[in-house]
Amino acid sequence: MALPVQASTPSDHSYTFNGAENLRLINPADLTNNMAGLGAALSTLSYASIRSAIKLQDLASRLKPALLKRLKDISTWVRAHPYRAFGIFGGITILGLTFAIPAILEIVGFGALGPVAGSIATGWHSSLGLVAAGTPFAFLQSAAMGGAAMGVMTGIGVLGGAVTIAAALTLKEGTVGGLVSSCKGAVGGAVKKFKSFFGK
Repeated sequence: MALPVQASTPSDHSYTFNGAENLRLINPADLTNNMAGLGAALSTLSYASIRSAIKLQDLASRLKPALLKRLKDISTWVRAHPYRAFGIFGGITILGLTFAIPAILEIVGFGALGPVAGSIATGWHSSLGLVAAGTPFAFLQSAAMGGAAMGVMTGIGVLGGAVTIAAALTLKEGTVGGLVSSCKGAVGGAVKKFKSFFGK
């Protein structure tokens, strides 16, 4: 049995006809003007970018001598005050590590919801079995979860960094050098006693 064929009407082709009509309505002159305007805008943008690059290069060339002089002055000061510079650098390092504690704990595997699977923290946890309160693992996990341990670690780090920087800025170079020499002498004496005790 043959299926009935629906007869087509002129309205069925109205979309195609209208599309073709719209194409015929495009004015080539308007299209050319729009393309020319777009080209002018791109040219202006490129010119502005080139000018900005030139200004930045000029600023860098003017700042370079001052920056090099400042770096040279810092290098001279560090050579003249090695212990003080070491103390300042050490204090800044302590402060930086203090504020990086959350990221460090996350890298090791102490997550906000518990130890991360397959991490160092998980391996440590499995070796401990039942974790008791007050243990180093519990302390670090509490810090990672935003507990009081995080405040303790942050407070100790900030205080230690600030004290180290303050000591480096206030103590005289000779005093620091004397302390370092005393420590070296004490350590050297302990090493000699240790070697003589074992007959070496």
